[in-house]
Amino acid sequence: MGFSTTAAFAVLFIAGLIALSILSSVVVTEVRQLNDLIKLKNRQEIDRSDFEIVNITALNTTNTTYNLTVIIKNTGSTTFNCTKFTLLVDGNITRFVPNVTLLYPLQYAQFYNSSLPGGVGTTHRLKLVSGDGVERYASFVVR
Repeated sequence: MGFSTTAAFAVLFIAGLIALSILSSVVVTEVRQLNDLIKLKNRQEIDRSDFEIVNITALNTTNTTYNLTVIIKNTGSTTFNCTKFTLLVDGNITRFVPNVTLLYPLQYAQFYNSSLPGGVGTTHRLKLVSGDGVERYASFVVR
């Protein structure tokens, strides 16, 4: 009786050690993955790309065309390349001329386009998309 109790205890002790080693390796792997996710989240918070449309001016030039000026502010922490922006007016990609090539954080940029179709009082939708996918929408009326 004494030998079987000792053998059972030894078998259970070895089984417990094996289970504990497997469990600890799983926990260590999960903690490493969690640590990597926390680092990635912190990096994304630091490298945040964002901008806002500050002003849209649409001035009538002829009965059927207008000039468009869009002013944006970089509210994020990354620098934008203004030539990588895409400007859509009423769903159509339009060409524009930026006043700066690089838009640094907390700085302003101006996008200018001339001879867009539309008369005085017409309402239009604008979509501005940065090179890394940040997009903003606005509507404006030609004056």
